[in-house]
Amino acid sequence: MELAEPFAMSQPSISKHLKVLEGAGLISRGRDAQRRPCRLEVKPLAEATEWLERYRKIWEGNFQRLDALLGALQASKSPGEAEQ
Repeated sequence: MELAEPFAMSQPSISKHLKVLEGAGLISRGRDAQRRPCRLEVKPLAEATEWLERYRKIWEGNFQRLDALLGALQASKSPGEAEQ
């Protein structure tokens, strides 16, 4: 199977992964003689991206606040205080 060639996986392993993706609605599979071409399903992937983007913004804000706090703590250290 040409899909398995670039990966260090067997064809049956690739097929199992494709079944999981198909079951989740992220891909659809058709028939073309003996081939089973796969298509990405854009809508569920776009919905997942939108959901993840909300959380990315939250975590980005949290990390920025943590950076500011660590910077303030480091700036308030006395010059003779040793690093831990």
